[in-house]
Amino acid sequence: MNQGEALAKDGRSFAALVGLRDRLSRHELYSRLTTTRNIAIFMKHHVWAVWDFMSLVKALQRQLTGIDLPWRPVGDPEIRFLINDIVVGEESDLDRHGRRTSHFEMYLEAMKGVGATTRRIEQFVALLSQGETVERSLELVGAPAASASFVRQTFAVIDRARVHEIASVFTYGREDIIPTMFIGMLDRLEVPEGVDLTDLRYYLERHIEVDGGHHGPLSRRMVELLCRGEERLRAEAIEAALLALEARVELWDAIVAKFDQVEGDD
Repeated sequence: MNQGEALAKDGRSFAALVGLRDRLSRHELYSRLTTTRNIAIFMKHHVWAVWDFMSLVKALQRQLTGIDLPWRPVGDPEIRFLINDIVVGEESDLDRHGRRTSHFEMYLEAMKGVGATTRRIEQFVALLSQGETVERSLELVGAPAASASFVRQTFAVIDRARVHEIASVFTYGREDIIPTMFIGMLDRLEVPEGVDLTDLRYYLERHIEVDGGHHGPLSRRMVELLCRGEERLRAEAIEAALLALEARVELWDAIVAKFDQVEGDD
């Protein structure tokens, strides 16, 4: 069975997913990552998607596992295993030096390696730690408009708290397409003189390895179990995934537009 068919028997829905995946895999963005400036612009916009991905992971863990006190078993044990296994990899993987770190922190190191400032995203996280809301923090730090829009779309799904939709966005809007996107980047990525892309390459290659070979199949199984074979839940899940893929295309389009501006977004 082709991936996606387990979610949607409706041919139009499946075709839409395939079409958006194909559009992302062939996006102009990848061929434009040939200068220090463009790589830095890309990373300063994409880091927000790396951050909100972790929020999707934790939203799933909150709903699907027992994290409250006193503890009690919650839901399906197989689903608990699937999400906990994914959380371990995303929140405490090994960097290229063999040190434990989250994929978000790994990405920040990669940004520093290419000279892309992490100022805004680090200020954003600091504001969250002080109790500010996501929306207010985006405004206070002046997050790039396209990145802020992407984050808002993600949190609209999280705030609805419909676990099959969150799982579908996580799976078909993120995990399932990441290997395709990142292979596209690696195939075209050139190394400008004087720029260290070692950490970025490791990050991309690690995601291709983990998401394509391990997390992808786990997350697809998770969505299948959460939909329980019900056509209504499948339709809602596929619609959430389509909106997430469309948001990714919009983000990529906006980044390419930034490449062509005289001044990049810092």
